[in-house]
Formats: sequence, structure tokens, C-alpha cells
Amino acid sequence: MTSMLPGLLTRYVLVFVAAQLFIYVLVLVLDNFGWGDSLSSAGNVAVLMAAGSSAGTFVAQRLKGRPSWGLSLKLSALLAVVAVLIGSLILLAIIWVNGITGAELQLLAAQMGMTPRMATLVLAAVSLALSFPMTLAGFRIGAGQVAKQMEKQAKMTGI
Repeated sequence: MTSMLPGLLTRYVLVFVAAQLFIYVLVLVLDNFGWGDSLSSAGNVAVLMAAGSSAGTFVAQRLKGRPSWGLSLKLSALLAVVAVLIGSLILLAIIWVNGITGAELQLLAAQMGMTPRMATLVLAAVSLALSFPMTLAGFRIGAGQVAKQMEKQAKMTGI
């Protein structure tokens, strides 16, 4: 399993970033029509499902079948952590580009009744809790489709 991790992580990150950029541009365009806020949450789910599906496809192709639930849970947990890390980097880039200062971030955290460290931990925990099920669902969908294709191909070829 460890031999496929570099390829799996590379594929997941590339699909995640590409889908995130696509959703970002789509939200910017649709925000002009007043639909940006409602699409943003759905877009995040779509990004996690797409990246998870791509990862599931990759693993199923390497294993030549559907991965077990235990392996799916482990890899989805790892990929959810990766998604939270990438999301945090994207958030830091947005903060940097917009020139938001540390004082403004401290004020925002204080308005929520938290310290900046606590707000960061809460954001990470909520992000992880929300990204894991979506990644797992996408992973199983992608792996399941590849397994069905392999079964169908085996029946056709008689192997």
C-alpha cells in the first residue's frame, strides 16, 4: 500500500486543486447573479467528492478490484487531512492576498469569543469532520465504478 501513496496523493491533490479553482471561478461568475453564497457550500462538497472519486479510482485500478472498507476508511481519513491542509493553505493565501492583518484576525476571533489559536483549532476540526464523509463517499463511488468495469470486462473476455 505504501508504494501507491505518492501517486495517490499526487492525483488527489491535483484533482482537488483543479476542482477548487473551477468552483472558485464559477462562484465568482455566479456571484454577480446573487447565487455565489448558495453555490459555495455545494461546490466544496463537489470538490471533495471529485477528488475522493479520483483517489478511489486510482486505488481500485492498482488493487485490480474494490478496496476493503478498512482500507477505504484509512485512506479517506488520510485524504481528508490532506484536504484540510490544502484548504488551510488556500485560506492563508486568501488572507495574504487581501492584506488582512493579524490584528484583524485577532478581532474576528475575539468577536466569536475565542483566542486565535482556539479559532484555528475549531476551524480545522470542523473542516476535518465535514470533509471525511464526503471524501469517503467519493472514494467508494470511484472504486466501485472501477470494480464494476473490471467485472464487466472479465465477463466479456471470459477471464
